[in-house]
Amino acid sequence: MLFVRRTYNLDADLCRSCIHKRFLEFTGKNLLLGPWGIISLIVTPIYLLQNTASYIAALYKLRDAPP
Repeated sequence: MLFVRRTYNLDADLCRSCIHKRFLEFTGKNLLLGPWGIISLIVTPIYLLQNTASYIAALYKLRDAPP
């Protein structure tokens, strides 16, 4: 995996607690395993920003949903 990057997509209907769990799981893996290559050193912060934006957008969509 020194020369290859993996990208995962999660396309599902999730509740708030599942969104929090998946966001923390993916962000943790990204922070721990992301910056090990030269390309990944550049791409990891971009993925972190994209994941955070998606996380905030998902929580915004669920703002009126019951807990």
